[in-house]
Amino acid sequence: MAKLPKNLTQHDIKLLRIFQTVVDCGGFTAAETELNIGRSTISIHIANLEQRLKLSLCHRGRQGFSLTREGQAVYNAIQTLEQAHQQFSQLVASLTDECSGELVILTADQLDQSRLALLSKLCAALQQQAPQLNLALDVLPLQQIELALLKDQAHLALMPGYRQIDGLQYQHVFSTPIFLCCSASHPLFSLADNNIDDDMLGSYPAIHPGIDINPEGRKQLQKLKAGARAYQFDTRLALLLSGGYIGFLPAEIARPYIESGQLRYIRPNEYQYPFNQSIVTKYSPGESAKVQLALNIVQSLLP
Repeated sequence: MAKLPKNLTQHDIKLLRIFQTVVDCGGFTAAETELNIGRSTISIHIANLEQRLKLSLCHRGRQGFSLTREGQAVYNAIQTLEQAHQQFSQLVASLTDECSGELVILTADQLDQSRLALLSKLCAALQQQAPQLNLALDVLPLQQIELALLKDQAHLALMPGYRQIDGLQYQHVFSTPIFLCCSASHPLFSLADNNIDDDMLGSYPAIHPGIDINPEGRKQLQKLKAGARAYQFDTRLALLLSGGYIGFLPAEIARPYIESGQLRYIRPNEYQYPFNQSIVTKYSPGESAKVQLALNIVQSLLP
């Protein structure tokens, strides 16, 4: 039976983590960027691990990367080890009244003024009430945010409430309107709204967000002809300013471009829908004290 030395060394743990990364990335080449080391160095590390375990962990070659039966068992054991480490850290954190360590907050979009204001006030209050917390803010795609929350890799997120999945709880915080826009170089820019009908709008390429959105927005997108895809608002703005597309932008992001004459709204009384934002957390988070502190602060900031 293969076994590591009785006491795991830092070197053993390093080799196991390299192996885990290779598996997660699907092979040596893909893992180079993640590990920031060359393929030949990765190969040496994996060979060293195989020698220490006296096992063949994976097949690599022209037919691609794949795990052996033993390699799959070792990978599963690494996952179990990580979970135990995380549970230990959470247990130790729960034994103190202080909130310490890292608090991870994720968002899914470019921040408009409303969301920027909410997040800045939340961060200010967290720093004041729990100065020993290290705040970490990042922007990720919606699906990655949901997964990070479920796996206790993040504590809370500010994101659209387009869909609700099991294991997460959603607290609506505010809503801003999203309007259909075009740029000054688009053929519709110079036309009055009463001269633009649905058929005309449906003849021009439109920007689709690439995800399923709320029913009101979905109903309006169905009238338009998808010609490009962009979820993030800054990339959507770039497509709009190209003059080749029409598309939806939140009022707060569109406003300076409307005022400068670079964009206009198209039939704003009809082509708009609410952009609903929620604070999202896991139902039973691993570090509940941190999450509850943040939720209490958010609640105090809402009107």
